[in-house]
Amino acid sequence: MRYMLMQFGDEAALSGRSEEWVQQMIRFMIEFTEGLRRSGELLADEGLELAPNAKVVSLRDGAVDVRAGTIAEPAQSLAGWWLVDVADEARALELARQIVAGAGEPVEVRRCQELP
Repeated sequence: MRYMLMQFGDEAALSGRSEEWVQQMIRFMIEFTEGLRRSGELLADEGLELAPNAKVVSLRDGAVDVRAGTIAEPAQSLAGWWLVDVADEARALELARQIVAGAGEPVEVRRCQELP
């Protein structure tokens, strides 16, 4: 079963963290991702640039419009994601718990749709 694990972060809160905390969190992310790679569960992953660099493309008054920002509230914007192939939802939730414990930010877990 494929799941997307999406990590959200509060960029304002992160700016108040110590350099030591940031480095520890980065080490955790690298080790966590390498563990998924070794187990064969990782399909893809990516960290994202900060929310102020995002653009939203939408339809406004019948025309395609591009604006700076995110769709989500910037206080909890998408920071990165992992696409995993795991045995079941319980394993996906276990991985999400590890991310939250290591990084302290929320993770959204969604099963990928299986197309007919």
